[in-house]
Amino acid sequence: MVKILLIGMSVLMLLFADVKCQKSEQRITCTYYIDRSDNTNGLRVEFHWISPSGKDDRIKIFRVPPFYGSVYDYRFLPGREPGKWKVVVKELDTNKSAATTFDINCSDDSFFEE
Repeated sequence: MVKILLIGMSVLMLLFADVKCQKSEQRITCTYYIDRSDNTNGLRVEFHWISPSGKDDRIKIFRVPPFYGSVYDYRFLPGREPGKWKVVVKELDTNKSAATTFDINCSDDSFFEE
């Protein structure tokens, strides 16, 4: 019974880590959400911005203070390569990751995929 409970809790913790992106004015902001109880010692988080052709990629590392529940990064839209982008966020200390995609070609409310 204890093993089942521990496995269930582990699955829930893996499901909690999530990255969401939104368009605001002239930039795209992606936020990585963390379970605060998993962040008792602070985390190192790496954002990978992957462009359609790979020519406009970027990797940026952040330090998340203990008990913080999110961290974000953004890119300005002007000059960005059109097409389908992918953002992957990795916790360097735990190897957890989350990813999302979005399309820069759209300009209406359906800018981001779910």
